[in-house]
Amino acid sequence: MLADDFGPRGDVREVRFATQRLLAHWARRSSADPKNTKISDVVVVKDAALLSWDVTSGHGVMGLIRARDRWWDALDIHGNDDCWDGASTSYPLPGTMWQDTWRNPTPASLLGYGLPADLVAQSNHNSDVRANMATPAPIVHTSKGNLFRRPCDVEYYQIPKRQLVKPGGGSLGSFRSDTSGYEIVVRYAANSSQDALFHIPYARPPTQAEILPYPTTLHFVSTAVLYFDLTTDGSAPVTFQPGTTIDIWFPFVLDDTLSYDLTIGFADKPIGPIYAKPFDNVLHYKLPGFAATPGRALMAEVDGNWP
Repeated sequence: MLADDFGPRGDVREVRFATQRLLAHWARRSSADPKNTKISDVVVVKDAALLSWDVTSGHGVMGLIRARDRWWDALDIHGNDDCWDGASTSYPLPGTMWQDTWRNPTPASLLGYGLPADLVAQSNHNSDVRANMATPAPIVHTSKGNLFRRPCDVEYYQIPKRQLVKPGGGSLGSFRSDTSGYEIVVRYAANSSQDALFHIPYARPPTQAEILPYPTTLHFVSTAVLYFDLTTDGSAPVTFQPGTTIDIWFPFVLDDTLSYDLTIGFADKPIGPIYAKPFDNVLHYKLPGFAATPGRALMAEVDGNWP
């Protein structure tokens, strides 16, 4: 626990550890060494936390909520100084992309994002919140049908809820706010699509009764860490060649001593289990060939097990 931190020592230590792991994927994607991630001004009150972070040229504020015995990345605000250019919330907070709303980290905006009032009451212990106490609201313009915010010169966009399945292969995108905080990236292989559309993934976290214990005990019954569905629309089934990959970043820390298996039902034949070990809190899976029937969800589950 550092001098600028606020809250119970054990909780602050847990939050610092979790944040370092949760930011590792983002840091490496930015060509930075995750070990150089700087975490500062951690504020913890009961089951909620707020902190600032720096990775090379990137800076942000993160809000975490403790639920089901682990800390979840539930609020992300990116930017600095007079240009906080993006904010999003996800489970356990309501999933929202805050593209048309004041994004600077102020007590009022933190309450608007859904953070608990008792945490917000202590948020002045965070230097980014203190620095933005008196900032005025920004002017948000529209540009080409998209939101455009000055002075950041950042244009925002929406990801379609249904996306064309390209016969030569492609990727299926979504925002974390749409997938319960999980980042699910599907890169699908060449396929027989004529007019098919992919829905963005539907994802939900396991319930308290379903979720894998954390820390993981030697003997456990509940094993799930994620459920998600993939659904196509179109006039005919779509056959995908082998090689579709699914990469999943988790909004809570995975126990990296475990192996995690993916199973998918309701394709032309059952898929999996396919096994993966976490790297930077991401699981990578490569699928065999399969066929998807329009309107019939492919129902997927990820479970943790001792290797």
